[in-house]
Amino acid sequence: MEATVKRKGGSGRKKIEIKKIENKSYLQATFSKRRTSLFRKAAELSATCGVDVAVIVQSPGGNVFAAGGRSSVTTIVDRYLAATSSTPNNADQFPQADGGGQERDQDEEQYAQILKEIEAEKIKEKSLMESQGGEGFWWERGFDDLDVNELEEHIAAMETLRKNVSAKAEEKAKANNIAAS
Repeated sequence: MEATVKRKGGSGRKKIEIKKIENKSYLQATFSKRRTSLFRKAAELSATCGVDVAVIVQSPGGNVFAAGGRSSVTTIVDRYLAATSSTPNNADQFPQADGGGQERDQDEEQYAQILKEIEAEKIKEKSLMESQGGEGFWWERGFDDLDVNELEEHIAAMETLRKNVSAKAEEKAKANNIAAS
């Protein structure tokens, strides 16, 4: 007897139209949810790319919120203001997002090289599995081709593994009992 699962006919993830929200309560709720996501994305960008990020937003109620990445918002804003006030067009200090020049090209080359290395490792892994008959781990292989000595080695290895697992399980059980009391 097969059980069937009925699913609701939801529309899933769909694209919403970007427009000003008129309802004040919806506006506040949406702002609160999106603000958290915006700050999290800024922190991720800072961590993954090693850049300084500052995000400053003002809520519909007039409250100001700020979040920074690796450096504080004040430090980043002060540095930005100092750079923009000293020279009106300081393109070297703050390059545009579509710029990046040679450094960006080097990053793209490095990324492509890493992708090639990953692909090569996947190919090596596949060929290694095929050379082993695709049988996987030693304990998953058949024992028909093994002689008595090899079978005894397997038995000893499995007994050692069982003892180690039992000892670790007892250790964790004792730790849980101590923590629970």
